[in-house]
Amino acid sequence: MSDDGQTAAARWSVKSELRAVARDKPLLLVLAAILCLYCAFIAGPIVYAVLAINGIADFFK
Repeated sequence: MSDDGQTAAARWSVKSELRAVARDKPLLLVLAAILCLYCAFIAGPIVYAVLAINGIADFFK
């Protein structure tokens, strides 16, 4: 293993990863909200329309 790989492995820890997630929490929340809105207003109706065309949408009523 090279020196760079050894120092990177030595710096990695669960604590440092949790700090990184906590630091990025606002960004993660915004991305999760965008994904939820996309699924609710764009992907969901498209999937429902495809299922309705195929006659499978009755399952969701």
